[in-house]
Amino acid sequence: MTSARWIPATLLIASLAFAAAGRARLGAREKVRPTDSRGVLLAIAEAPAKARDAKNPYEGDPDALLAGKKLYVQHCATCHGKTARGIRDAVNLRASEVQNATPGELEWILRNGNLFHGMPSWSDMPEQRRWQIVTYLKSLR
Repeated sequence: MTSARWIPATLLIASLAFAAAGRARLGAREKVRPTDSRGVLLAIAEAPAKARDAKNPYEGDPDALLAGKKLYVQHCATCHGKTARGIRDAVNLRASEVQNATPGELEWILRNGNLFHGMPSWSDMPEQRRWQIVTYLKSLR
């Protein structure tokens, strides 16, 4: 066989390997996670109606936003990263699947966690601080 015949086969194999590597990298970064009809992660959307409808008492408060950012760095950045885009299997908190959630749903998931997905409960954290974190998270839209 001449080397001219090997070139197309080599290019085909290389392009298939490159495409597979790209899909693997994307899959590691952004997992497809189930959502409800609003596009909210099911783990968050399972919050009861009372929690879902809760209003953030600190919404629009710049001091709460700064406090929430500090709390985020202390408690959340280890898993979700400094930019909140997620590390390893942790959810990208900037993604629409999180940002579409109500403030009440986010406070609920902070309070209750989801150990099945590796999210700890922050029920020992004072409610005010959880709402400050929610204020910060909503600012990431």
